[in-house]
Amino acid sequence: MINKLSKWIAILLVFTLLAACGDAGNYVKDNYSLIDVQGQGKSTAKIYSVAGKNVPTVAKEIADKEKPTEMSKDSEERMFLVYDNKIINVQKDTNTEGNTLVEVDSIQYAKENYNSSFLQGYVAATLLQSLFGGGWFNNSRGSDSDYKGYTSSKRYNDYGKYQSTPYPGSTDSATKPQPSTSGRKGSFTTTPSNPQTTTPSNSQTTTPSNPQTGTPPNSKPTVGDSARKNDGSKPTYKTPSSGSSKPGTSSRSGSFKRK
Repeated sequence: MINKLSKWIAILLVFTLLAACGDAGNYVKDNYSLIDVQGQGKSTAKIYSVAGKNVPTVAKEIADKEKPTEMSKDSEERMFLVYDNKIINVQKDTNTEGNTLVEVDSIQYAKENYNSSFLQGYVAATLLQSLFGGGWFNNSRGSDSDYKGYTSSKRYNDYGKYQSTPYPGSTDSATKPQPSTSGRKGSFTTTPSNPQTTTPSNSQTTTPSNPQTGTPPNSKPTVGDSARKNDGSKPTYKTPSSGSSKPGTSSRSGSFKRK
C-alpha cells in the first residue's frame, strides 16, 4: 500500500513539474504583440512588442516560463536567452519610450545573420560553437555582418515611422502618414458649357451690330432720310405697279439715236 502511494505521489509530482515548465516561444506568442516577421522557412525571426516593461523585467518573465541554457547579465539595453532550438534577443525599443522588443530567432537565422563578435559579447563562445558549429566563427556572413538584432535593421527604422500600425507591412492606411499637399487653399469647379445656351455672367445680353451700318443684323433698313447706303447716299425704292409682274425700270430718262 505504501509503495503504491509513493508511486502515485511520484507521478503527480512529474505532472506538476511538466505543467510548470512552459515553452518560452509560446509564452511570447500568447502574451506579446507581433509586429514583424523576417526570413522564411527554418531561418526566421519573429519580433514582438511589450508595452510599459523594461528589458530585465521582460527577460525574467520569459526565463520563468522556460529556463534558458544561458542568460546574459542584466542590462537596460539588451539581454539574450539561449535555448537549444532558439535564441531570444530582448532589446530596448528606442523608437517608443518604455517599450521593449522581443526577437525570437531560429538557430538558423541567428547563424546566418548575427555578427559573431557582437554575439560573443553576450553568449559564451563554447555555447555558440555547439549551436552553430565550429565553422560559424570563420563564416564571412557571421563575421562581416553588422546585424545586432532587429533594432539594427532598416525595417526597424521603417517600423519607427509607422508605430501606430500593427506592423510595417500593415494595410491600415488610415494610421500611416498621408501624402502632404501644397499650402495653397481654395477650390474651383469646372462645368462643360453649352455654346448655344451659355451667356456671360454678370453682363447684359447684347446683339452685335453691323460694322458697316451700325444696324443690328436681320433688321430691315428704315425708309427715309435716316436710311443710308454703304457709300453714304440715300437709297431709292421702287414700288412695282399693281397687276404687273414685270420688273420695274430705272427712273432715269434720256434718248439715243439710231444710225
